Amino acid sequence: MVRPALVGYPARTDTVDFRAQLENKYLAMGRRPAPTIVDSEGEATWVGEYDRYRVNGCDHNTATQRALAQVDGAAPGPVCSLLQFPETAVSPPRDHVVDFRRQLGTKYQSMGRTAQSAVDADGAAIWISEYLRYRTGGCDHATAVQKVMTQVDGNPASETCLAQCAYYVTTPAAVSGNGGTFTAEMRRTSGSCEWAALSEAPWITLARPITGGDRSVLTYNVASNNSGAARTGWVRVVYPGGVTYLEVNQGTPSNVIGFQFFDPATATSPTTECLLRTTSTTCTLTPVTSGLTTTITTYDWRVEYAYGGTRVRTQTGALPSFSFTESCGASPAAGAVIPIAVRLIVSDAAGNSRTIYSGQGEQPALQLRSFNCQ
Repeated sequence: MVRPALVGYPARTDTVDFRAQLENKYLAMGRRPAPTIVDSEGEATWVGEYDRYRVNGCDHNTATQRALAQVDGAAPGPVCSLLQFPETAVSPPRDHVVDFRRQLGTKYQSMGRTAQSAVDADGAAIWISEYLRYRTGGCDHATAVQKVMTQVDGNPASETCLAQCAYYVTTPAAVSGNGGTFTAEMRRTSGSCEWAALSEAPWITLARPITGGDRSVLTYNVASNNSGAARTGWVRVVYPGGVTYLEVNQGTPSNVIGFQFFDPATATSPTTECLLRTTSTTCTLTPVTSGLTTTITTYDWRVEYAYGGTRVRTQTGALPSFSFTESCGASPAAGAVIPIAVRLIVSDAAGNSRTIYSGQGEQPALQLRSFNCQ
């Protein structure tokens, strides 16, 4: 059975074996078998499924519905959170487990099932859930059985087998300005927990899986740095009781090809829109190239947009920058947005070429904004 969660669960055979030992324990205490509805294997299986949903983020009603649906033959439903850790997982309260066992009995009764057991229904629910609490808390089968049986004898509950957790990751990481895919090894220095990662920079994306354990690899993708300056971002790695950070330092790329958009009438810095306020507004596109080993010989510009029909502006040649003019027009007070599609093909002396589009990769989407002519 696939269980996509960080809180691991024992094999069903282990839970069934615990239930058999619980039966023997009750018989040794002088309890006599009595009629019941759910057989011992059914209790071990379905209380286990209910408990698995609960410690992985599902509420009582959701866990009950998904477990009982499996009794009817449905495939296992998803757990409610993939970021639950053994150290932070909360087992359901006893009254909830008892209520689930009652509903399971009703389900089995409607199916015409009968059985006998020396363990009453409430006891079976409580002790199976307690066994699972120890198993998900780092205890092996024999230890979990022993810890539960001492409680059956009237002793207080002992601690689970978990240790305080901590992880270490080498930091900082220096990556190429051109970007790429990189890895970092997560080393657990204590405990038995797993980790989960989250990027805190838009130019750093994480490759799945974003969770793992000791000595597992965190894979992350870094976009090409077209910002013109070195930059630093972080990947946050959380685990029960703590957090650590992978620092990613990225330099400028060894070669950059792109373009910037300017509205000369309003500012000297790059923009993403040109404001059409006059009957002959100039908008300018300028290439950005750095670190190239060959000289660009040809710039092939093409700008297309819909404004009183389809309009296409082009320029091809050795001149790098491309300016075109457009007129203001009847528009609302806030202006009418006119998206534009820009394509630049650059070719060098060796015959190599590269094509860049607005709105793709590191290039932002561009637009004109038309206002009423004054």
